[in-house]
Amino acid sequence: MKFVKFAVVAAMMSAGAVQAGSIQLLSNGSFETGNLNGWTTSGLGSTGTCAGAGRDWNVAKVGSATGCSTVGNPIDGSYAAYVMNDGTATTKYTLAQNFFVPQGLKEATLSWSDSIVASYSGQARSFKVDILQGATLLGNVFSYDIASETNMAWDARSINVSALLASHQGQNLTLRFSNYIPQTWTGAAGLAIDNVSLSAKVPEPSSLLLVAAGLLVAGFARRRCTPAVAL
Repeated sequence: MKFVKFAVVAAMMSAGAVQAGSIQLLSNGSFETGNLNGWTTSGLGSTGTCAGAGRDWNVAKVGSATGCSTVGNPIDGSYAAYVMNDGTATTKYTLAQNFFVPQGLKEATLSWSDSIVASYSGQARSFKVDILQGATLLGNVFSYDIASETNMAWDARSINVSALLASHQGQNLTLRFSNYIPQTWTGAAGLAIDNVSLSAKVPEPSSLLLVAAGLLVAGFARRRCTPAVAL
């Protein structure tokens, strides 16, 4: 009987303390497929060089893949995503991926690393990270006006997006990186991102299974402890 009581108490405690597990909402965040699988771009072509034609986001093993200023080599694995940060006025380079917000979301963190090099005159270029639903902007989670950068070192970024995603559980959203060129060919610049992650904490299914297993064991043990009825 002591074992029965222990099993029942354990099951009740598990039911009252369902733990949260972490899941990844993005795919190919470190670009280790060697390409942009899972991502979409602005489709502006990927062979241009400064100061002739724009070069869109592409995946490579070296920081010279921007087609303009050389930035950092991949920081996570063998590949990173690179883009020119120069071009004709009003050019906007975008890199985006759709993701699903799970039910029961408790916490969500967006993180990535970027390497930026810029040397130009005139207006600053804008690097932004947004979350959208279709064409509707839900929130700008990061914005950086790039005026001058000479260090190729990678900067690690981490943004808590729990509040933004909480009201969109069970829906498909889009994460979008973008860089905007306000003036035509005002100087060399390049940008890279790597190690992109959108992790979410949700109720851990194994906790619920533990509750069921505890009740099952309790029932089995109680059955064994019940004395046989004499005929």
